[in-house]
Amino acid sequence: MSSVKEVAKRAGVSSATVSRVLNNDPAVKPETRNKVLHIIRELNYKPNLMAKNLRKQSSKTIVMVLPTMANPFFAGIARGAQAAISESGYNVIIGTTEFDKLQLGTYINLLNTNLADGLILVSSNMSKEALLKLSKQHPVVLCNEYYDDLDIQSVSIDNRQAAYDAARELLARGYRNIGFVTGTRESSSLLGRMSGYRQALQEAGMAFNEHLVVKAKSNYEQVVEAVNSIAEKEKSLEGLIANSDMLASYILKGIKEGDIRLPGRPGLISFDGTFLSEVMNPALTTVAQPMYDLGYASVGLLLQKLRNRPETADKRHFLPHRLIVRET
Repeated sequence: MSSVKEVAKRAGVSSATVSRVLNNDPAVKPETRNKVLHIIRELNYKPNLMAKNLRKQSSKTIVMVLPTMANPFFAGIARGAQAAISESGYNVIIGTTEFDKLQLGTYINLLNTNLADGLILVSSNMSKEALLKLSKQHPVVLCNEYYDDLDIQSVSIDNRQAAYDAARELLARGYRNIGFVTGTRESSSLLGRMSGYRQALQEAGMAFNEHLVVKAKSNYEQVVEAVNSIAEKEKSLEGLIANSDMLASYILKGIKEGDIRLPGRPGLISFDGTFLSEVMNPALTTVAQPMYDLGYASVGLLLQKLRNRPETADKRHFLPHRLIVRET
């Protein structure tokens, strides 16, 4: 069985530093903490004596895992979570995977070693099988995602209705050929949005056209390439829905600089409602998500589990979205 000394040797730190990481000492540098936790997971080290003590007394710590902090949408969720925690007597560790699935194991290991009591997964693209297994082992709440066939508490907007509202807005303005620029990650929220988008088109008497849907990473070059690929196949592209304000901001930049080649300026609606939607010129019409409330509510659901309070029969908790019409 692995020991603290072996973990310290492999990580290139002292045994005292490993102990500080295990005790969640905030003085430990983030890069050192991540390195030690990676070795702990790699060696499958389990601090048995500590776990025995922590079973008698909760660690009073929860973990929230975000895909990235680069998108202001996720930063808004983190703010809400921190506000909810400040009133609870618990601590929260907010970490990011930066879209690296292996990094998620580092945070799950905090649960396995009793250094954290529960986990909030924000916009996670874990498989349903992996989520089900994890939820049977530890208290888990999903934020910004949900699966109807999984018995896991979740909080999000109604993504199907939100995309339906966005498409209907463009259709009401007279636009017909409406493209959809998505991210590259498969997720339940994206599936819901595609369902609402299809429904709106169907009700308007238009068949779904797969050429109008493209994936793009959140960087300028890929977004330009994605939108141009739609325009080349669909010469009469009139409207666009972007899966995030960040994607939409790149679209606006591409149109302004002439890198996106369209016969005219399309109607454009984005998702999220971050500060980007307000400061862009022209200002973005957007489906505003209640970022702060999503983070706040997800912490509330997790604490309800940890305190063994009765859960609501409906596992899916939908918060209201708003379509904010601006200049696009």
